[in-house]
Amino acid sequence: MAEHINPLSESNDEVKPIYIFKICILGQERVGKTCIARRLCFNTFDVETKETLGIEFYTKDLPLIVNGEDTFVRISIWDFGGREQFKKLFPYYINGANGIFMVFNLIDLQTLLRLDWWYERLDDYNHSLTPRMCIGTKNDLVKIADEKARVDDLVIKRFMERHTEHDFYKTSSKENCNIELIFKELVIKILEKNKLDYDRLP
Repeated sequence: MAEHINPLSESNDEVKPIYIFKICILGQERVGKTCIARRLCFNTFDVETKETLGIEFYTKDLPLIVNGEDTFVRISIWDFGGREQFKKLFPYYINGANGIFMVFNLIDLQTLLRLDWWYERLDDYNHSLTPRMCIGTKNDLVKIADEKARVDDLVIKRFMERHTEHDFYKTSSKENCNIELIFKELVIKILEKNKLDYDRLP
């Protein structure tokens, strides 16, 4: 369940987030999961980003208007290494997730097809109804990649239909394309799924 806390701490006047959400990023290694998190949180991009070993954590506050008042939602981003040896950590990783990104590389078809494993695990651990979105990364490389390397839009559409997936965005961490948007859209899905009060995300 999404965490809802008092915006004002009882012990001091420190402003607290009205909601705290755990967002998990799933997908194979080297699809760009870490780059998504770092672009959102630090507005940085490094083409030499090292592969995540195990789990890394990031935090970002997003402004939110609730009942006409300015407040914010805090998202705790869990970035999971996609290698086989880390998959045994999945039950711990996914526990308590409020939202999920299913991530693949737009110029590597296998990274899309291998999302099947992650979808199966969501079913295993009762997260098939958790708000989620399908994310295609490295869109900046699509226009310069060999046509045969590109993941065809029809293939993506059929994959999403097979998994009853409704929301898909193409992103580029390098060009900062759609990064903040996907987090805002997922937060809205979480708010609505949990019937939490909000007016809008500015």
